Amino acid sequence: MLIRVEHATSYQYSEPLLATTQYLRMTPLSGGTQAVESWALTCPGAAMTQWQDQYGNVCHTLTVPKPVEHLDIKVCGLVRTRDTDGVVGTASSELPSMLYLRETPYTVVTDPIRAFAGRYSLEPKEDLIQTLHAIMLAVADEVAYRPGDTDVQTTGTEALEQGSGVCQDQAHVFCAVCRVLGVPARYVSGYLSHGFGRDAHAASHAWAEAFIDSLGWVGFDPTNRACPNESYIRTAIGLDYAEASPVRGVRAGGGVETMTVRVSFPSQQQTQ
Repeated sequence: MLIRVEHATSYQYSEPLLATTQYLRMTPLSGGTQAVESWALTCPGAAMTQWQDQYGNVCHTLTVPKPVEHLDIKVCGLVRTRDTDGVVGTASSELPSMLYLRETPYTVVTDPIRAFAGRYSLEPKEDLIQTLHAIMLAVADEVAYRPGDTDVQTTGTEALEQGSGVCQDQAHVFCAVCRVLGVPARYVSGYLSHGFGRDAHAASHAWAEAFIDSLGWVGFDPTNRACPNESYIRTAIGLDYAEASPVRGVRAGGGVETMTVRVSFPSQQQTQ
C-alpha cells in the first residue's frame, strides 16, 4: 500500500516561549515492512539537528533561537508498506534482544502485572505465538480503550488497575507482561492509516513488538486486537513511551500551552 501522511502539531502559548528543546522521533526508516519514498519534517522559526539514537531511530533536536508565541511542527511523507502478518524480523545493526527485558518506570513489574503474567505458560515453546496473541487480547479486554482516562504520565500498572487507557497504556501493559515471562518486548510508535472501524488512526498510534527466536520481532496491537498489517507505518522503537514518543522535551516560559494535533492520510493506494 502506498500511504501519504500529513501530520501537524501546533503549540499555542499564552506568553512568549523563551526557549525550548524538543526531541522528535517522527521520521520512519525503510525496512522489511515499509519503504520510505519521501519524507519531510519542518518547523518554521526553529533550528533542527538530525541524529540517531541507540535504537537506530532517526531523531531531531529542535531548538528555538528567539521568543515565539506559537510553534508548528509538520510532517509530510509517502511510504510504501506491505503486509507481513506482523513479522518485522531483525536487522544486523540492532541491539541484543535481551536488552528489551529491562523494566522502566512505565513498565515496572508490580503485583498486578505479575498476576496477569501468571495466567500464561510458555511451555511448550512452539505455543509462544499463540500465547502472545492471547496476552494481546487479554490486554484489550482488561484495559478498555477510552481516551481521556489516562495521560502521558500514566504507567502500565495504573492503566491495568483502573481498567482503561489508550494505545500507549495497552502497549506498556503488553511489554511488562512479556518481560515477566522472559520474552523481550518493545514499544513502537507510528501511524495507523485505516482499517479497524475506530478512531485509532486519528492521531499517531502505538503498539508493541515481541521477540520470537524463529521469526525475530513480531508486532501486536492490543488496541485493534490484531498484528500490524500494511496500514501501519513504524516511526520509532524503544523500551517505552519515553524513548519512542513523537515529541518530547522541555521549555522555559510560554505560560499556558495548548497543543493541537492533526493527522490525515489524503491518499492511499493498494499496490502489488
